[in-house]
Amino acid sequence: MGAFEIAILAIAVFLITAICEALWIKFAKARGLVGLDWAKKGRVLLSEGGGIAMLPAIWFAIAFLFFGSGNFNYIAWGLLLSAFAAIGIIDDTKHKFLKKALSWRKRAVAIAVVCLAFSGIYFWNFGVLWIVLAALYIAGIASFQNTFAGLNGWQGGSAAIIVAASALMVAKEGPGGVWLNAVLIAAILGFLAWNKYPAKVFEGNSGTLIIGSAIAGIFILNGKIGLMAFSLLFFLPHMFEFVVLKLILSKARDPGQMRQLPYRVLENGKIAIPEYAKGKVQYDFAKMLIRIFGPMREWELVAIIWAIVALNAAFWLLLFGLV
Repeated sequence: MGAFEIAILAIAVFLITAICEALWIKFAKARGLVGLDWAKKGRVLLSEGGGIAMLPAIWFAIAFLFFGSGNFNYIAWGLLLSAFAAIGIIDDTKHKFLKKALSWRKRAVAIAVVCLAFSGIYFWNFGVLWIVLAALYIAGIASFQNTFAGLNGWQGGSAAIIVAASALMVAKEGPGGVWLNAVLIAAILGFLAWNKYPAKVFEGNSGTLIIGSAIAGIFILNGKIGLMAFSLLFFLPHMFEFVVLKLILSKARDPGQMRQLPYRVLENGKIAIPEYAKGKVQYDFAKMLIRIFGPMREWELVAIIWAIVALNAAFWLLLFGLV
């Protein structure tokens, strides 16, 4: 399959995702699956769990690639994404369909089972230790992707940049990973068309977990342990937020920022750090930028975050001569 066919497939994935997203927005609103947009003045409610709408287009692409090659790796990749999507959508819709939310332990067990099953297929000959390490790799990438979010387009745009960088990195290893990266970028952009500022939908845990597991799955299918380790460098901004900002500076008092609204919207529409009890700020990447540069509009904050993610990825690609 050549570049032209991949481009056509990517366009199809983008259009299918954009259409499915529009349908999901109506479906979710009609059933009360909505959440408050923290970064807008007034009570702006957006449809929740929009990331799940990427799955139909991704499976369309998987079917196309599978019937063209007979490669069952595409099916395994799709099942990995679908399992993470199921875990995410249960969490996204818990307030509507479940009497009691799943505990973090149950979610952790479910994710562990999925990761071990997938890694076991591809690392069986390497031994138990490598199976566990590969499972931790999948869970880690998915978790970092899931926490690096909070504003319109933040997570989706950052993910698209990382997937593009990943495509450049695996291009020298063969076309397979590039094809899947192209499909994933197209799906993310189809979602981002509705999630960018001013958003009409939130990605939810279903979206972040799909994307994170998809990135990790592509590297595992590539079969290069060195590339898997290298890919973690693309997530340094995510690691910095989680480890330094949330665990060390904020002391993990409220890492999910659920006890109060995480941002304060000023009269001029700019976003500021809210007032916390005893001045103990619950930091994330956006609030760190606000602390440095002062209040900004939402799209300005997101643009800076995208630029940091892009510069980080470009630095490592150039340093190791992969572009």
